Amino acid sequence: MRRKTSLRTRLFQAGLLMLALSLVIGLAITILVLLLFAARVPHGEEVLLRGLSFLFGGDLIGASRVIPYLIMESILLCLAVACVCIWISTRLTSRVTSTLQTLRQAADNLREGELDFQILSCPERELDELCQSLESVRQRLKSAAAAEAQAQQERGLLLANLSHDLRTPITAIKGYVEGIRDGIANTPEKQAHYLDIIYNKSQLMERLVRNMSDFSEYELGRMQYHFEYVELSALLADLCQEYQDDAAHNGLQFTAQIPPGPFVVTADRNKIKRVTDNLISNAIKYSRPGGTISLTAEPYEGGLVIQIADNGKGISSEALRHVFDSFFRENTARSSSVPGSGLGLAICRSIIESHHGKIWLTSQVGEGTRTFVYLPLQKEDKLPS
Repeated sequence: MRRKTSLRTRLFQAGLLMLALSLVIGLAITILVLLLFAARVPHGEEVLLRGLSFLFGGDLIGASRVIPYLIMESILLCLAVACVCIWISTRLTSRVTSTLQTLRQAADNLREGELDFQILSCPERELDELCQSLESVRQRLKSAAAAEAQAQQERGLLLANLSHDLRTPITAIKGYVEGIRDGIANTPEKQAHYLDIIYNKSQLMERLVRNMSDFSEYELGRMQYHFEYVELSALLADLCQEYQDDAAHNGLQFTAQIPPGPFVVTADRNKIKRVTDNLISNAIKYSRPGGTISLTAEPYEGGLVIQIADNGKGISSEALRHVFDSFFRENTARSSSVPGSGLGLAICRSIIESHHGKIWLTSQVGEGTRTFVYLPLQKEDKLPS
């Protein structure tokens, strides 16, 4: 890579070049004038020799003959030096001006929002640093614009998915309510069945709306937390009954193995419940009919690892790398036929990371998925007595 030169060095080099060229041209003009004098003036060689002897202490003879040529030499020398200085200064100024015009055009493009161009480097170090800075700004703005365009597209897709996902349970609720009103559900068993379906559909709608609310807070960076000391064993035990009922409503089995506490963490109780609700909901949605969902917990390296496993369809290795991306939904097993916005796991990761924990997944297609949540435990000496 060619080494860049500073403007100060460039100006100093230009000055030295002017001086060197001026000396060379001056010497050449002097020689030419002396030769011209010797050729055109009678006894010119003798006059020149006597003139040179004058420089060493002799008498100048024929000064009146030499003076016009000296004047002509001085004029030519001044013109030559001026031309050299103008030529070198023009070249240097042209290079700097060209770079400044490029930078000005780049600034105008940035101001107008035009980002599809490239700012090239220049030989002068200071200007090159400015070029690189503007190029870095352009690249960042272009990346931000691409990300914003992607986000806009994803928001449009989200609204379309949300509209579709809400329309389905609303239509079902409306149909079953009309069935009750019209007397189709004419036995207590049918009415109870209809009401169970209405309740499940309303829960689905509630989860969708809650996902949207959480995502709005997550995207704006305004998710609020109320941290307190939470005993995880007791919290998980309370939730397991609810999860067992949800699994049974969907024809699934639910098992839980929670070690006795205390396992105390500093956490937002509702947010932790939000994470486990979402993970259990995912396991229910993607499990095979008659499948099993298990929730286990065990201490590990100063924390507690919560594992939620299902024996459903599983996730491909390619999709597994993107499951925590906002709006991501796999095109095969986790398809658009299953209600969802693709926000749940992104929100879960945000919540767990805010608790200084970790969340990750392992999965095999056709065998099921395991989700792990690690939360650091509070040390006993730091707990209130």
